[in-house]
Amino acid sequence: MDQKTLNKIRVAGIVLNWIEELAPKMYPYVEFIKNEDESEGKYRIAELTGEGLEIHEIMERKYLKWYACVLEMLQEYYPEKVEEFTAAYENALPYVTLDHKPKLANSCKMQFEFFKYLTAQKTILSHLFAKMSAMEITDSEAEESEVVVESTPVDVPAEMKGAIFEQAIKPILDREIKKLAQDETTSTRIADITGEILACNGSDIKKVRSGCERLQQICRDDASCKENMKQLEPLFNIISRL
Repeated sequence: MDQKTLNKIRVAGIVLNWIEELAPKMYPYVEFIKNEDESEGKYRIAELTGEGLEIHEIMERKYLKWYACVLEMLQEYYPEKVEEFTAAYENALPYVTLDHKPKLANSCKMQFEFFKYLTAQKTILSHLFAKMSAMEITDSEAEESEVVVESTPVDVPAEMKGAIFEQAIKPILDREIKKLAQDETTSTRIADITGEILACNGSDIKKVRSGCERLQQICRDDASCKENMKQLEPLFNIISRL
């Protein structure tokens, strides 16, 4: 996979992690005012001030950036999911901009609703990465595509690499590795390595990379898993660059 596409994936994973950290910090600051005229909704949200306002502005900016980044990838690689992703965005947006007109004065409920729609978007994002990992993206194709971020390699901190792995890569990796592990023709040695990979999390990227490399080496000479590797190699390529 080319560097430009990898950078898009990095942006999506990093910004999503920030959003998920900011939301639980922002919603406790939300306060409600009861409307005298309930035709405008039973409650309205009071204007945020101080730290609450600062967190809200950062979260809103990052969510809009994340949406734009993922939407561009969907339009290019998975257009049939654009409508579903946009619908989830439109449902989530009032909980981000705080233009929502709540029936209950309950910020926890607002947070729950936001994460419900964000989870729907994350599911689509996982499907997108699964589709992208199975595609062979050539340099010439990448040059023709519109780029969201600079193509210069980014020195991503270890914790952010872990977030990218957890959010964008692990769900797909686990699914494909499980298929290999459950294959009746899979050898014990391969099953052991797949088990190690499945047990890893975002803090074990080096271990994941090592396991993937060992799996590739074994499967080059093992007919029982050689075919499965064709599906996993694009994903291993992404992991090798983290």
